[in-house]
Amino acid sequence: MARSSALAALAAVVTATLAGLAAPTLADPHLVRVVLVERHGVRPPILANDALAKFAQDPWPNWSAKAGELTPHGGATVFAVGATVARVYRAAGVLPAGCSPAAEVSVWADNADERTRDSGRAFLTALEPGCAVDAHWSDSQTRDPIFNGTDQPACAIDADRAAAAMQAIKDDPLVFAPLDGALAELQMILGPHACAGGAGTCFGETTPTPGPPGAPPLYPNTASLSEDLLLEYVDNMPMSDVGWGRATRADIVEVMKIHEHVFGLVKDNVYAAARRGAPMARIVVAALAGQPVGGGPTAGPDTKLLVLAGHDTNLAWMASVFGLSWTFPDNPDFTAPSTTLAFELWRDGGKDYVRPVVYYLGLDQLRTLQPTDAEALPLAFAGCENGPMQTCPLEDLKARLDQVVPADCGTL
Repeated sequence: MARSSALAALAAVVTATLAGLAAPTLADPHLVRVVLVERHGVRPPILANDALAKFAQDPWPNWSAKAGELTPHGGATVFAVGATVARVYRAAGVLPAGCSPAAEVSVWADNADERTRDSGRAFLTALEPGCAVDAHWSDSQTRDPIFNGTDQPACAIDADRAAAAMQAIKDDPLVFAPLDGALAELQMILGPHACAGGAGTCFGETTPTPGPPGAPPLYPNTASLSEDLLLEYVDNMPMSDVGWGRATRADIVEVMKIHEHVFGLVKDNVYAAARRGAPMARIVVAALAGQPVGGGPTAGPDTKLLVLAGHDTNLAWMASVFGLSWTFPDNPDFTAPSTTLAFELWRDGGKDYVRPVVYYLGLDQLRTLQPTDAEALPLAFAGCENGPMQTCPLEDLKARLDQVVPADCGTL
């Protein structure tokens, strides 16, 4: 009986089609291409130990790489995220089982820093294992505007407008977390006796460096110093070297509130971030649309995956421009080393939608590389999540870009 009913239903569909009746259109969402913004892997502090000496009572630990360069462990963290991304997008059909054609996968890194160049290579090695491919970057000795902003007049930042935008920031837990405990903890780790005349810097008694309204004392050094302690931990240093043995994991989570406060201010000041991040934001939207881009990266209609290997500031700027916000349940740094923001272009019923996803390693994952798979956190664009899977129509995302970025700013 069931078989007869099924055959009868099928015959009815065939008859209706032959009669010229319109058959229903079935939605078929599928992933077309992806643009990734990646932060480099774990590095030592940007400042060399002799420049950091004034902040602490004890000599800073030695690292396995020069100041600001990618460590071997840092390269492994990038590879872990890249390998996860490769598995996800190979399963989705964006990447083939073997090596991709040259026009389909591209990695463009900031030329100014060894850590970004080497991170781009590590990410690409994970994406295309055993393939004859390489990351690329600008041959110019100047800093690449894609990653570092441009000096175009249309992108100029008016100090008064930037300050007003900063003052208007409200309700972001990254910005408004209490800092007194974090500053006290940082003081105890770096210079326990500095405020009583001992070695190191007394942060509470130091005149703040001019910075964003509401920034912590000695901005931006306190933010950088808190991250330096996190970097010691995630590079898998012995705990006797992490904060000179005076910093526990919980202490690092606490002092990172200072760093997150500053990066929350960067992210939330859309006026300034949109002008600094305009070149990269324009590349993201153009590449998603399958259009050629300027500035060096290879992108066009054949591109399946484009990686921009840059910095934590790039993650913050893209979050700002596109209305994204996230925190991690197991990492106090929302722009942690190797964190990768994915813009996925999905096509459904002939229309293009964008889904944001952030790939990251938890704090202990960064330290131990266990488990080996990165975490994936789906996001949503604020005010634009009406498409399938809370996606945003590509045309609406472009309209947002046009709204927050001046017309002549960020063109390449």
